[in-house]
Amino acid sequence: MPENRNSSETLPLLVIGTGILVALYLTSFYSFVLFHVLVEFFSVVVSGAIFVIAWNSRRFAANGYLLVIGIAHLCVGGIDLLHTIAYKGMGLFPGFDANLPTQLWIAGRYLQSASFLLAPFFIGRRLLSRTLLTAYLAVTSLLLAAIFAWQIFPVCFVEGVGLTPFKRVSEYIISATFVAALVLLRVKRRAFDRRVAN
Repeated sequence: MPENRNSSETLPLLVIGTGILVALYLTSFYSFVLFHVLVEFFSVVVSGAIFVIAWNSRRFAANGYLLVIGIAHLCVGGIDLLHTIAYKGMGLFPGFDANLPTQLWIAGRYLQSASFLLAPFFIGRRLLSRTLLTAYLAVTSLLLAAIFAWQIFPVCFVEGVGLTPFKRVSEYIISATFVAALVLLRVKRRAFDRRVAN
């Protein structure tokens, strides 16, 4: 009986989810820019939700891991939002070309992957949430200043040429960092509830 109840609750969610994916896919044929904005906004909302959960549970969690991931996603979500509205065809940042959204994407991924790699070291530790938030906001501000104000962030895309070696190598570095973070998390999985770790 409980199995039937679970399947009857899951089926509508599956149908809705499939419908959303199909609608997004069809949107890509109408306008790739619209498709990109919708998908990226969804990821920004997810990042915001991760932050809200982590921030509101910080007083009850003895584990600093979730707080690091949550605060990191507030900043990553902010960078991703800028990446979305800077996308070529949006026209919101005059004077910048397709390099800008690519730089923002790489900056966001570096911050995200580095956070996942560092977070396991805070397992079992209580952190000063406001200090951590301030540190992340400072790092994010420096990244954005390097892109927008100082324009010293490495070029990631050249019009008429394509992706730069820095961008391509960065993708490998970021992927390797995520893999290392996963391995480190698996090593420390006993610090989590068994249902969470599996």
